[in-house]
Amino acid sequence: MSLSILDLLSGWGISFMLILTRVSAMMYAFPFFGSPAIAMRVRIIITLVLSFLVLPVAGIEGLGMDWGLSRLAFAIGRELSVGLIVGFGTKFMFEAFSLAGTFAGRQMGFAIAELVDPVTSAPQSMVGQFWALVAILLFVAVDGHHFLIRLLLQNFQLIPLEKGVLQPASGQMLIEGSTEMFRLALKLAAPALILTLMMDVGVGVLSRAMPRFQVFFVVLPLKLTVGIFALVVSLQLFQALFSAMYAEFQEYVATLLASLRS
Repeated sequence: MSLSILDLLSGWGISFMLILTRVSAMMYAFPFFGSPAIAMRVRIIITLVLSFLVLPVAGIEGLGMDWGLSRLAFAIGRELSVGLIVGFGTKFMFEAFSLAGTFAGRQMGFAIAELVDPVTSAPQSMVGQFWALVAILLFVAVDGHHFLIRLLLQNFQLIPLEKGVLQPASGQMLIEGSTEMFRLALKLAAPALILTLMMDVGVGVLSRAMPRFQVFFVVLPLKLTVGIFALVVSLQLFQALFSAMYAEFQEYVATLLASLRS
């Protein structure tokens, strides 16, 4: 059956609307690209350009021409859900760095000097913000931003329009990702936590052995010195671990995409 020009234009218009919905949701949740540090106008332009690039890949095959308001609303909701799940699935590794910095910063005595995180608009440790920036720099250094752009294009091949399904496996993958985030945060913060804990134990023994010695006057500067040394050691640890973390990150995202296929 031949289709008229109006039918074709309508099909491409609906396809672009659904693509734009999924890409917008992914760009909102993506690390680096979704950061408020990037101007809103720039993010909108990037989203529109990527949506146009994806349009020939997604096409209009299988969409049909019988589109009512209810079907369109349901399809937009489905694409929005898929985009948000995939986007938030890519943030766990970066949140692990931020959480690890929060653990280390509070143990070092920086809890009182919390700043407002421009990404989450919530108070966060200075060390957490610093380690989050380090994670983004390492991610860009290994061409991780290229991986995110490829993910934007390839996810439409793996999950065509109107084919995404929210299954129990998807929720299980998000739970596993959050669990791995806490495990990784403890692993990254371990050097700083162990060093500051050993210093606290030593200070406690010293205060018991010399009750009249005003040990608390030297605790804070000593703790800061040990903490800064721990940060330097941790930066070296990050460079050694990041390649393995990045490989696990790619494998996790691929598994998450597979769980959304119908």
